Amino acid sequence: MLKLIKIRSTWVPVLLGGVVGLLGAIGLLAGVFSSSSDRVSDRFFLDREADPSIVIVAVDDASLAKVGRWPWPRETHADLIQRLTVGGAQVIGYDVNFPEPSSADQDGALVDAIRVSGKVVLPIELALSVADGEWKFEPAKTVQSITAIQSVGRASGFTNLPLDVDGIARRLPVQAQSPDRSLISSFAYELARLAGRAPAREQVPLDRNGVMRVHYPASPTKAFRTISAADVFQISSEALAVKNAIVLVGATARDLHDEQLVPTSHGMPMSGVEIHASILDTLMSRQWLRPVPWWTQSLFLVLLGAFLGMLFSWIRRRKRVLVIGLLPWIVWLVVAFIFFDRGWILDVIWPTIVLIFAFAILLFERWIATERERRAIRQTFGRYLSPIVVDKILQNPEQVLSGGERRRMSVLFSDLRGFTSLSEGLAPEKLVEVLNTYLESMTRIVFDERGVLDKYIGDAMMAFWNAPFDQPDHAARAVRAAIRMRDRLESMNREGMFPPEVELKVGVGVNTGDMVVGNIGSDIRYDYTVIGDSVNLASRAEGLCKEYGVPIIVTHSTREELGDGFVCRLLDQVAVKGKREPIRIYEVMGEASHTKESTKHFAQQCNAVVERYFKQDFAFVIEEVQRLLPSHPDDQPLKILLERSRAYLLVPPPTDWTGVWVMTKK
Repeated sequence: MLKLIKIRSTWVPVLLGGVVGLLGAIGLLAGVFSSSSDRVSDRFFLDREADPSIVIVAVDDASLAKVGRWPWPRETHADLIQRLTVGGAQVIGYDVNFPEPSSADQDGALVDAIRVSGKVVLPIELALSVADGEWKFEPAKTVQSITAIQSVGRASGFTNLPLDVDGIARRLPVQAQSPDRSLISSFAYELARLAGRAPAREQVPLDRNGVMRVHYPASPTKAFRTISAADVFQISSEALAVKNAIVLVGATARDLHDEQLVPTSHGMPMSGVEIHASILDTLMSRQWLRPVPWWTQSLFLVLLGAFLGMLFSWIRRRKRVLVIGLLPWIVWLVVAFIFFDRGWILDVIWPTIVLIFAFAILLFERWIATERERRAIRQTFGRYLSPIVVDKILQNPEQVLSGGERRRMSVLFSDLRGFTSLSEGLAPEKLVEVLNTYLESMTRIVFDERGVLDKYIGDAMMAFWNAPFDQPDHAARAVRAAIRMRDRLESMNREGMFPPEVELKVGVGVNTGDMVVGNIGSDIRYDYTVIGDSVNLASRAEGLCKEYGVPIIVTHSTREELGDGFVCRLLDQVAVKGKREPIRIYEVMGEASHTKESTKHFAQQCNAVVERYFKQDFAFVIEEVQRLLPSHPDDQPLKILLERSRAYLLVPPPTDWTGVWVMTKK
């Protein structure tokens, strides 16, 4: 189960992040939040140099003050056209509509001026509509100059600019189609065409709505050379400096209300004539603005979500995930700015949305996964760990979810003496009651010493220390648990916690060494346990308790870890079954701070005797043991030492004998 949780914790966040990214890609393709995206892209515009051949003749406040209120007499317009023509203008875009007839003289003067010039492009206002990316108009709703004037113009194009939903003029169609399938080009396109600098219509990049994005060169009034109409009337045609220029004539005075907000406005509207000049500049310079292919942006959104999910599966700290997760977003923002300067538009809104929603959803998923892990850990470890240790694991579950690992640990085996014969004399119900009482007390001791209860094996019990968390004093904890188990069982016998006919004794073996710890088993059944030769040696040490008649035996590796904090008595040097290398074994008599001086002195005497035994000084051993036995008549290790020494005194061991006793039983 924990293995499945670990695998799930890796792929589920990645999948969730990828799904959020995919939904973001769908939202991007559907055009959701496109207006917000446009507003962000508006911030990327940088001032650039406009085409110097474009000149604006402005009907500004100064012109109105000089000529008079608007609309001007048509002979005034005729005079303006004549002056620009004489000045050498290449094309004149006259952004003024004359939909109603005036006097014959006035209309005639304007008609003559336009005819003689042969360079004038006149405006048309269309009732535009779009369907499937094609722009159409209704001829009946067209607004244009009277036929006499419109017919003498060199060309005409529509000037009305469809606004985006936020009221910003960003895009326009290059052409529109009438019901009879005839085409009318935009005002700026006709100017570029007559100047011989128009791109082929199929070269103009259009979005899925059939519109071109205008690349505004600067904020209002800053991009193009502008001449007041008042100045045109005052100076000579030769001084106008419009030779070979593409001249656009239109209103810039605020009172004439021919202005719109544009991406570079920064709150200041741009006049209609300057907007057409910007469109013209975009067409002639070919500095297009086009969106990056949808599949590229969609792929990035999916990868961004999946990347964030991967971070969540790798990194536990939320702040660090957020910081690292922001890096691709920041890179995308920088790339978007650079690409925009090169004519490519990257959406910034959807990566931001994906980042925020993915982070929120992944946080929620992590909370769910963490709760699931907590339940699994409590279910798994609650039965063999103390609640305090379980709480520590819940604070850092990777300690136990990371699989098996090799550690230096201490392992304890305990077993009741004579339990088989005891079970034959008790009713099953009474036997279970006795065993449960015993195991409950022993388990509490293991938990008190922060050990891990590995398993029960009938009346036997196995526990270990130094996993899943580091315990530098693991050997001391294990041995202290063994001492407390011995003492507790003695007190339980004295206190009558068992039936009168029952007196329990325990044998405990402890070994310290390298072993493998982790969740071992299958997804159906597994245990958090330890395996290795060091574990088997602890089990052999417990078995030796019966041979030597002592309650606690530890190996030499455990004894070395204990230092002077415990009173230990050297018992023997044995080669246990299944092991070639001999080991020294010790009886733990108690903690040094809680052991009587007489017991400490007895342990020192025994240690000295056993060392002389290893040196084959059997006569001395026999003499010392016979001196010690009267005060310790039930001491089984002394009796074993006496018996072996007498035998070796009669039949000496081989010359290469090192004192090793070979055990033939487990």
